[in-house]
Amino acid sequence: MTSATGTASAADPSFVAPRPGGWQRLADHFPDAVTAEYQLVYSEAAPPAFAAGFERYGVLARGLDVAYINGHVYIAPIPLAGPREMKRTPPDFLVWLMSRAHPAFRKRNKRAQLTLEARPWRAVCQHWFDVERFEWQQLNNSLQALDPTAMTVSELRTHLTNCRAHAVKGYSRHFALHGDDLLPVGLLIVRCGEWGIEPALALRALDGSARGEASTDETPAWQLVTGYDLDAHTWGELKGNRSPASLPPSAPADLSSLIAEEDRAELKALVEDARTATRFRDDNGLMTGAWPMGLLRRVMLGAGLRLGFGDPALAIEMTVAELLTALQNPGQFDSGPIVERREIRRQNSALDAPMTLGPKFPIPTLSALPRPLALIGAAQLASAEHMTGIGDEPVGIGTASFTGRALVVDDPLTAFDVFQPGDIVMTRFTSPSWNALLLHAGALVTTTGGLASHAATIARELGLPAVIGDTTAVKRFRTGDLVVVNPVDRTVVLAAS
Repeated sequence: MTSATGTASAADPSFVAPRPGGWQRLADHFPDAVTAEYQLVYSEAAPPAFAAGFERYGVLARGLDVAYINGHVYIAPIPLAGPREMKRTPPDFLVWLMSRAHPAFRKRNKRAQLTLEARPWRAVCQHWFDVERFEWQQLNNSLQALDPTAMTVSELRTHLTNCRAHAVKGYSRHFALHGDDLLPVGLLIVRCGEWGIEPALALRALDGSARGEASTDETPAWQLVTGYDLDAHTWGELKGNRSPASLPPSAPADLSSLIAEEDRAELKALVEDARTATRFRDDNGLMTGAWPMGLLRRVMLGAGLRLGFGDPALAIEMTVAELLTALQNPGQFDSGPIVERREIRRQNSALDAPMTLGPKFPIPTLSALPRPLALIGAAQLASAEHMTGIGDEPVGIGTASFTGRALVVDDPLTAFDVFQPGDIVMTRFTSPSWNALLLHAGALVTTTGGLASHAATIARELGLPAVIGDTTAVKRFRTGDLVVVNPVDRTVVLAAS
């Protein structure tokens, strides 16, 4: 197994829950086993940031636990009170009583009520686009201006330390902002559900919201674009990289005629908040996550060069602490164990990692909770579920089937070179770096994600027929196959010969 300590041993095909509770694999972000240093950064940043955010906004959980099973990322909610693992869902009367008598529940309900009244994400989003975004841009640019290949060993070690600290700071901020960039979308889904509007239609009200003044910036050379881990490629590394695509106009759905007149003012506010949050989510993720992590990748590659690796990317398999030690005596470093570690991670990535481990987390009946706590809880669940996908069923985007050539690819690094206009792009997940390619695609199929994922959002923006979350699609088809994508039936099949 691989752990957050950065150690590695031979691949073990078994997957066992590391601690009590119900564990969910983050396959939409991390389809492969992640690197040792990424595990450390993620574990250092995510749990405290989520715990603070849950408390600040009144979410019915103490936080999220993180574990790595054979290098694959799993998370588990930590209950606000009671054991980590319950045999069954607590009865409604007990939920009703505890949520009104237990001090922790009462405190969270007050926070939830304040959140619903104040809508604090409005001020957070405004401050981001007015002030904080520029500050992160300046910090990133100041580090990007320093060339690791021109540094002395001492300077390189200092820069490596600084880039790692910057990546942890960025990830901490990114996770702290999840309450502001996800809860508004969840609230829209939940309230629309109460008005009888399905999530797929509710999210059509957000069409076009991913665009804005922030998206016109030139993509930084050292911003990760093909994934989240340190082994992903940055914009400057893409061979023949294309300019970021400008998305065509996309009119959002007007939901007002579907609800009673007295609810339309609330709907308008919910849609405005969710549209801003959607643009904010994409933008802050690039500034606080993808760019800082890309800068860390850059200096780690520089360290690999300094250590004399034939393939500098071997350094990505090391932890920063290991690199700092190796740089003190570069001529004495044995890269053999790191080569073995990379091979083990490759083997672990090929394992059929289950989406869940342990018992299913028993969610109490939300209607038994006080209304503020129930609404925030439902919004948090909805945003998380529709980002990653609900259950084992894929979701469909669009109303028309499309028949075309399958292009099975892992990332835009290779896709640009073999893509033909009208291809059905099949991949594990997408990010904004796919936009230029998808502008000319015929359809989209991903193995992970849900209605609120980037893949679903871009499909709606472009009017692409899509099936999101077909877990075996890239295994069933090969590039060149003639395939039919039917978003209504949520199926992807070979075309009849």
